[in-house]
Amino acid sequence: MGTQENINSNLTEKKPAAKTPPEYIEGIPTEKTKSPERRRLIESYYESLWKELQRENGTNGIFNPFLGVTVIVKKGESDKKTINRASADWKSTFAVKHLKQVITSAHGKENAPVYVEPKTGTQKKNGYKNMAILYYEFIHPETAYLNFTVKLTIGIKSDGKHVQYCVNKIEV
Repeated sequence: MGTQENINSNLTEKKPAAKTPPEYIEGIPTEKTKSPERRRLIESYYESLWKELQRENGTNGIFNPFLGVTVIVKKGESDKKTINRASADWKSTFAVKHLKQVITSAHGKENAPVYVEPKTGTQKKNGYKNMAILYYEFIHPETAYLNFTVKLTIGIKSDGKHVQYCVNKIEV
C-alpha cells in the first residue's frame, strides 16, 4: 500500500500516448481474428441506428452539410457492403458505431475528386449513377491508436437520393 504522496504523484504523472490498442475498444475486439464478432456488432449498430433515426425524424436520413443533402442509411443496401468490409478491421467497425457522426461531419479531401463514376458490379447493380467519396478523421489527442481516417462512400441514384454505401478505415 502506497503513501498518499505516492498515490497523488501517480495520478498527476503524465503517461505517454498509447500506440497499441487494448483487447477491446468501446466493446469492439481489436484482434485481427475477431472478424466474425465485429460482423455481429456491425449488424447490431445498424439496427440501433435505424431505430434511432426512425424515432428522431421518421426517416433513415442523416444530413451531410458538406454535400448539402440527406444521406439515407438503407437497410439491405447500406449495411451489406459495409458489413463485409468493416468487419475486417476494428477501426472500420468503430466508424460504423459512430456512423451518424461520420456522415454528419465527413467532407471532401484536398486534391481528390468528390464525385466518381460507379464501379461495375454492386455499385451499378444498386442503381447508382454517381458516387460521392468523403472522408472523416477520428482525432484523439491522448490516444494514438484512435487517430485514423475513414472513407465514406455514398451512392447517388438517378432520382438524386444519396445512399450510404460503405464506410471503412483507410491508410493515409
